[in-house]
Amino acid sequence: MSPSRVGRVLGSEHTSTSAFRVVIENDEYLQLDDLVVVRTHVPKVGEVRTYGIVTEAEAIYEGATYESDTHRVAELGILPAERVRTARVAVTRVHPEVWVAPDPGEVVERAVGDERAMALYADEMQRALPVGLGRDGLPVPLDLDFFDGRKGGHMSISGVSGVATKTSFALFFLRMLTARPDVVGEGAASLRILVFNVKGEDLLWLDRPNRFLDDEARAAWRALGVEPEPFPSVRFWAPPRRRSGDVIVPDTSARIEGVEAFAWTPREFVDEGLLRFCFTDATDQRNQIPFVLERVQAQLARLAADAAGIPGAIVLPRDGRWASGARPREPVAHREDETLLVVDLASLADAIGWFLEPEDGGEPPYAWSGRTGGGTIAAFLRRLHAAVGRLGHLVRAGPSRRIDRTAANVTVVAIQTLPEQAQRFVVGALLEETFRDKEETGQRLPLSVIVLDELNKYAPREGTSPLKEMLVDVAQRGRSLGVLLVGAQQTASRVAPEVLENAAIRVAGRLDAAEAERAEYGWMLPSTRARARLLKPGTLVLAQPPIPVPLVVTFPFPAWATRREEVDDPGADPFDGL
Repeated sequence: MSPSRVGRVLGSEHTSTSAFRVVIENDEYLQLDDLVVVRTHVPKVGEVRTYGIVTEAEAIYEGATYESDTHRVAELGILPAERVRTARVAVTRVHPEVWVAPDPGEVVERAVGDERAMALYADEMQRALPVGLGRDGLPVPLDLDFFDGRKGGHMSISGVSGVATKTSFALFFLRMLTARPDVVGEGAASLRILVFNVKGEDLLWLDRPNRFLDDEARAAWRALGVEPEPFPSVRFWAPPRRRSGDVIVPDTSARIEGVEAFAWTPREFVDEGLLRFCFTDATDQRNQIPFVLERVQAQLARLAADAAGIPGAIVLPRDGRWASGARPREPVAHREDETLLVVDLASLADAIGWFLEPEDGGEPPYAWSGRTGGGTIAAFLRRLHAAVGRLGHLVRAGPSRRIDRTAANVTVVAIQTLPEQAQRFVVGALLEETFRDKEETGQRLPLSVIVLDELNKYAPREGTSPLKEMLVDVAQRGRSLGVLLVGAQQTASRVAPEVLENAAIRVAGRLDAAEAERAEYGWMLPSTRARARLLKPGTLVLAQPPIPVPLVVTFPFPAWATRREEVDDPGADPFDGL
């Protein structure tokens, strides 16, 4: 496409290196988000090209003085006035970098072809991943180096519930990652994505085509260089149903086929120090409970021995020490008078209570309590037993049912049926596992991408908890280890600042009017903030470090089903097995 003249730089007000206005030709137009270029001759330098994006369009009758003059000009033609259309432009780039304002009266052209790429810095992006379509229907690139840890990492997505399409965009972005190995490059085939399904069962259909996908949406996908197909490599996991007996069934309603139940054995629970994720309420960190928790975890790790004949179970010595002084290497047969048998979280809580609340009323062993006051120990045990009621079914002896994050590119963990405390436990346990594996290898590849909705529940602005500390650690150190967070929340102002500040890519859908004025959205232009209150589903504001102004992009309708009614497979019954 060849550049076309759309107007001239307005000369009735000052231009600057950050913004200017364009008076538009009578037979042309400029709309929001259009890209333009101005060529200015600078003495001793030569031609300097100024690129910009339209942030507002305006029109006025030039010559009219009073409001009523509008009728006289438009209907009667008795006043000498002329309709003038203008556009406000925010500068995105100057090339070469000689920062001078464009001269008044200079010709303004629509930026197309190579000029469009220059305006969006696409020429400087080593790996430009399309993340949506601009107003002109062409792909908008994202510099992947600022997501996958090479220059920056993480993505934050904000917007009101229901219409901001936060989860939809996160999944669209993941689909682009998995479908464009030519852009992702090294490590694309081994990419590991962990998605937490926290609301409904919308994410349990990522491998099924969407029957409402129309030709327009298919064309949009192809414009992005991707065939409109569901995710090709997905595994689904869900917690076991409560009181399911010996038969462990995943706790889902809309889909059973292809969904596996997960749980942790007591052995895994102790070895990985998961007890602390039973205390993820920020209020628990305002007293001495964390001190008791650390001592209990240390004693469990020191004393817990495998139980003979019961896979995944452990035994603890009743007197708080083994005869040999060290934990036996071989499985130990359970004897009622000598050991405490732990086969689930309830029996583990009882065993911990055995040491912290001696039956004879004496002082608990120093190694377990550290001479903590009785009130703190009672509070610790109350919270532990409350956790048993909420997440006890996630810890049970038997064959290991760990979530295998390497079995597919995308692993969906459905935790929407769990109480909030149990959800925090699962998120914390899997984050800990992911981060620990990367620390042990010390390798950035394969990349591990974690998608977590309702981030404000897990990393709140106020208070502290083991889970919040883990997420802050992921935000601060994760990119160097290849652990990348895609966090979504309704209100960024309620998320820990340490998490938001480390997100190189920021996205916002429709925002509440009051929320849009918060400091957390300072990366937006004033005009963009105003638009964010009116955005429709499928349209978002995207900010990335290479481009100094945020861009408004749209993304296509999902090619995968987002609920059972959308599944494009009439020969299959999603309720098979129920």
